[in-house]
Amino acid sequence: MVLQVETNERQFRILMQEYDTDWMLDTSSNRKSMIVLLRILRNKGGKPLYTHQELSVIVDSKNRQASSSHVEHFRICEDMHAFLTRQRKVDGEVVESVLLELMKKPLSQVSELCEVVKRRLGREDIREWNIRTALDQIPYGKLLGVIREQISKGKAHYREEYLLLEMMESVSSERGVQAGIVVPEVEGRTIIDPTAIRSLLTPGVPLSSINKPLQLVSFLLALYHHGVSLSVLGKWCHVDKSTVLRWIVGLGLEIWSIVCGWIGNQVKATMVYIDEKWLKIKGKWYYWFVVLDSRTGLPILTSLLDSRGEWACRWIGYQLKRLGQIPRVFITDGMAGYEYLREVLGECVKHLLCHFHHQEATSRWVKKQFDRGKGEKDKELIKERKKELKNVLQTNDKRTVRRRFERLKEEAEELGIQGWIERTQKILPKLLPAIGSKKFPKTNNAIERFFRDFNQFHKKRCGFFSVGSAKRGLLCFLVMYLFLQQPSTGKAPLEIIMPQVKDMPFYRLVNDPLSCLLGLQNVKKYKKMAGNEITQSLGP
Repeated sequence: MVLQVETNERQFRILMQEYDTDWMLDTSSNRKSMIVLLRILRNKGGKPLYTHQELSVIVDSKNRQASSSHVEHFRICEDMHAFLTRQRKVDGEVVESVLLELMKKPLSQVSELCEVVKRRLGREDIREWNIRTALDQIPYGKLLGVIREQISKGKAHYREEYLLLEMMESVSSERGVQAGIVVPEVEGRTIIDPTAIRSLLTPGVPLSSINKPLQLVSFLLALYHHGVSLSVLGKWCHVDKSTVLRWIVGLGLEIWSIVCGWIGNQVKATMVYIDEKWLKIKGKWYYWFVVLDSRTGLPILTSLLDSRGEWACRWIGYQLKRLGQIPRVFITDGMAGYEYLREVLGECVKHLLCHFHHQEATSRWVKKQFDRGKGEKDKELIKERKKELKNVLQTNDKRTVRRRFERLKEEAEELGIQGWIERTQKILPKLLPAIGSKKFPKTNNAIERFFRDFNQFHKKRCGFFSVGSAKRGLLCFLVMYLFLQQPSTGKAPLEIIMPQVKDMPFYRLVNDPLSCLLGLQNVKKYKKMAGNEITQSLGP
């Protein structure tokens, strides 16, 4: 059914094969409304009467995404009024009112500004996103003098904790952004059609219904994960490598936003592992914090930070609270900053330490303490002390641990292990709960395996060359990690909470691309034929 749009001065109407609409005021809201109304019309077979390509004519476009994006926004809010009023009502009057309030209180929150502006102008149609748009139009230079004057008079005070909370308030409410995956805006990311992405992640959808370009981008994402360079992928596709990067990052970002919702809705993290992976970017150290659920092994929070000190750990705690994922127990490698994480989450949250990392720390301490450069005697003494100290935790009985520790404490001065005794006595309450327990694990091996997979990806990519490229790379790794089958189990990590994942087209594309794209089922069946051809070519 072909659609045509007829205009008459400030009005328009839509001409269809059998019906026409009445004349309407030519506004963007009316045109968007017609797209939604015509799209939800169905024939007797349940299929839409009009395709997105046909409906895009209503907004003077030849691109189907001009229609699908409006329909997708409507399905998100499921209310026509809310859908049509998404436009930001910001005029000069609103901007001026915001500026006047900021001249008085430069550090006002967006919610405070919204209430003050509504009262001042007597308008109830102003929302917080309107205020944020107004803030974008206010030059910083007008406020700089006010801030400096308040600081000089001692009227502007803030603490790091307050700044962290303010930063959290500025973060979007989407679960992907809440979880720390903040990727810079990618030019051309609208090339990925949201409707097509949902089909790509819908179980039971036949692969033939997924358009070929989207299948190709999924395959490119898998190749990128396995180490094929962007320049090589660009040569294969006859495009620039930056174009390939936009394709795969756009796909990864759309998939991640959906997957985050699945994890957030189905995973209730009562016990988690927390660890950080160091990354060197442009000569500076950064730390990728990951919070892994112990039951499912799925990452519920990741964040790339330039510090691993007190406030970095507090930041992780604030994000967990915002997500509503406050665990009862969290297990770490013993880094001092994680104590501040417990302060944020609450005193009722239990902090346990990994036994493996404690034993490694014991080995390092003994070597540093007793290595005096005297050859074989030192080696024997170090070996003996390591065995004695490590033996404290090598049992399944808590009373045995206490008894062994008390015996070493009595002989500490004679053995020269006072420093180890003082340190271990402080952390022993965090080591004891896992002794002989089926509830608490002794180690955080699960998160170590997660980082081992990441190390393989990181080495193939030869590191990251900017913070932006690091965030894009981490995003692609997370998406592929969740969907790729693990060699040990033959299942993808996401199958733990969603067994139907294996029936999704994207799952099949990244795990078995050759059979999906080329139709190759079993290359071994041609072995005999190839052998005969080779034999014939060699002659008698």
